[in-house]
Amino acid sequence: MPHAQSIKLFELTRKIIEIIPPHQRFSDVDAQRLAEVRDFLRGLEEELVKGFYDTIFNHSPMHAVVSDGARADREKTLRVWWHRTLSGPFDEKYWAWQSLVGMVHIKVGVKNQMMLSMWSWTIAWLKNKIKVSDVKAGHADEILESFERLAMTVQSLTMESYIDSYLQTVIRMTGFKPALLDRMAATEIGRMIAEAREELGSV
Repeated sequence: MPHAQSIKLFELTRKIIEIIPPHQRFSDVDAQRLAEVRDFLRGLEEELVKGFYDTIFNHSPMHAVVSDGARADREKTLRVWWHRTLSGPFDEKYWAWQSLVGMVHIKVGVKNQMMLSMWSWTIAWLKNKIKVSDVKAGHADEILESFERLAMTVQSLTMESYIDSYLQTVIRMTGFKPALLDRMAATEIGRMIAEAREELGSV
């Protein structure tokens, strides 16, 4: 059974990545760029972890989600991700891990807007750190572009896995066939769109 679940996770990951245009996905070139500044990025770990969780703990809706357990336990998760990302490799197992995060988010109550907000914070924070670093300007731009492609690829995997896993849960619990659920959803969404347009009026 664990083997079957692993195959499903890897298949889902591949399907999500295939939809991303190749020039926008994180690539081997991007991985090489991050490897070239690996020591610099590793040196930012403490500040990253502190700033990341200060931001979360200072915003009550997000703090409420991570309030179960010590902050150190939460920080450890980010440290593990940072270490693994900087160490590589960016193989199928790494990307499947990012898909798994979407499933975990459902379980613990992390919403996609929370995930996207913290990715935005991380990118902005990294831009500021690189600006005042010894990294050459042209190379700095390339590094940031690579990190942004990493962010977009991970966000796609985490968010789409979140949605897909949620739908699969509904299908398993209700016994509906996917095609039937799709038709029912399309009908209901049509009603919701009409109601929303009426409420929105002209813009």
